[in-house]
Amino acid sequence: MEPPTKLEKYLSIETAGGADWHPNSEKVTYVSDVTGQYQIYRVTVGEGIPYFPIRLTSEADRCTDPRYLSDGSILFTRDRGGDENFQFGVLEDDSLTWLTSQHDVKHRVNFNSEDFLYYIANIQDRSRLDLYRWKISLRRNEPELILKPESDIMVAKLESGDKNSLILRKIRGNADQELILFDLEMSRMENLTAPLSEGKPTRWNAVRWLNQEKLLVITDHASNYNRLAILSLNSDFETYPAIEESLKWEVEDVTWNENSDRTYYVNNEEGYASLYGGIFKHDGIDEFETYELPYKGSLVYGDARSFGRGMTLSHDGKYLALTLSAPTKPVSVWIYDITNHSMWENAVINTMGLKLDDFRDCTLHRIESFDQLSIPYFRYIPAGDIPDGGWPGLMLIHGGPESQIVPSFSPVIQFYLSAGFAVITPNIRGSMGYGKTYLNLDNLEKRLDSIMDIKYIAHHLKKHDPQIDGNRLIIYGGSYGGFAVLSAMTEHPEIWKAGVDIVGISNFVTFLQNTASWRRPLRESEYGSLEHDMDTLIRISPIHKVDCIQAPLFIIQGDNDERVPLSESIQIYERVKEKGIEVQMLRYSDEGHGLAKLENRIDAYTKVLNWLNEIV
Repeated sequence: MEPPTKLEKYLSIETAGGADWHPNSEKVTYVSDVTGQYQIYRVTVGEGIPYFPIRLTSEADRCTDPRYLSDGSILFTRDRGGDENFQFGVLEDDSLTWLTSQHDVKHRVNFNSEDFLYYIANIQDRSRLDLYRWKISLRRNEPELILKPESDIMVAKLESGDKNSLILRKIRGNADQELILFDLEMSRMENLTAPLSEGKPTRWNAVRWLNQEKLLVITDHASNYNRLAILSLNSDFETYPAIEESLKWEVEDVTWNENSDRTYYVNNEEGYASLYGGIFKHDGIDEFETYELPYKGSLVYGDARSFGRGMTLSHDGKYLALTLSAPTKPVSVWIYDITNHSMWENAVINTMGLKLDDFRDCTLHRIESFDQLSIPYFRYIPAGDIPDGGWPGLMLIHGGPESQIVPSFSPVIQFYLSAGFAVITPNIRGSMGYGKTYLNLDNLEKRLDSIMDIKYIAHHLKKHDPQIDGNRLIIYGGSYGGFAVLSAMTEHPEIWKAGVDIVGISNFVTFLQNTASWRRPLRESEYGSLEHDMDTLIRISPIHKVDCIQAPLFIIQGDNDERVPLSESIQIYERVKEKGIEVQMLRYSDEGHGLAKLENRIDAYTKVLNWLNEIV
């Protein structure tokens, strides 16, 4: 294999994250993509202790989301070719055992207690995720089916003290949940939040028990923002006055354990992380503190395809493990010594010989959209002298649509910056992190309002930003961001020099018909249903407006994508090609929703860059 070029080096910079603690609090497990895709590692923790990570897996596909169980074993998941049908593996004394091998079935961990692993899987019906529990040690016991939900997704969150009941999170959509008390012995469910939500979409999540009758929860009930509050088993709701008085940002992540009376949480402040902690009780907060992070940046986490937690507390309550990043700081694991208020990096990242000074930081800006709504965006400018007319600009739209792009390190962004492209990363309406009102502004018939936000940002850049060439703008995005690419090119075609669509939705009708059946109700809550909203789904689908496209289009797609199926890219490719518009498509037979493997990322992004250089 030839050594990577300087540009390829940017794509090869490693990521490490998702640390979880051994029961003895002396080591953590985490994922790293040192090998080119995620594998499982273990490392001893301690300030001044030499960093000697041990790789525990060497699989042909990604291994993700590791967690220590109470017996000291490590549970993790692995899929094949990006298909997201995750199987369970367990490492005991560094010996690997595959607990499941049904490769057309999905397994997703909910949480693990001292005695049990709780998870969901679609074993009996591929369209339904049933709830299971598995007594630890997993190798010596068999899983038990405990609930077949009639609708929606039911996720286990907390055990009761006697383990006879569970708190479940009923998920109807990313902005619509309920909390359920589930009696395991009687198979009886009581909705704790329905009297409060009164049928209105509300976000609810359970954190921990405050006593036998009250829960610490995260919710936007009676507020625009997700924040910590108190919910009782008789559906009484209380807030913490100290939080309510200064509430302007949303809680992003929280950690605690049974051995500590303290709860730690991170607020999302315009994408930047702020860390807080205290003793949250049923009648107030004691010993509240703010903790200083090593730099201004973001907490990083993902989902089952990588790691779902950005922060965990050691079992002895002395340390926090956080996955942190900033535009000039690669994603890495940091350890916070709570007693001494000291912090150190516990996963040294290989930057492929590139220096931190080679990476470009961003600045935060806002513009007013067509309805005077303030839209935030991050702006990255390449190093060096500005060319005549300004840098060509790449506007990168995040997925979700309820995700949020934050100021963290992105090898792809730094790759394009090093190649001489300015990068703009907006959080258009519908993005998380800015409150419930902002989150819901793109729902159903309002979908194209978010595309108008993109238009207004583009016009603002052209008129007011002399460092960016407004005549050389590229629209770029993946998943829902891929839909935004296609929609921006059909709704506002005069703006764009080129478009790059990665696993994007081209037709909401066929998307909903062909996406994984267990996902369809969740997506219909956001986009509209096939039964009731067909006119809206047709109106907002770019496939019906291909005649409007004026700029060349580049499409990237994984064959094994269960979220946005391959058919979405094939049909837009064929329609654009029929119209005589320049279009290219790259397909990867060993990828799913996005590019997980380094060799594929280098291949795809290098080809995109060469293509863009010919156009702009």
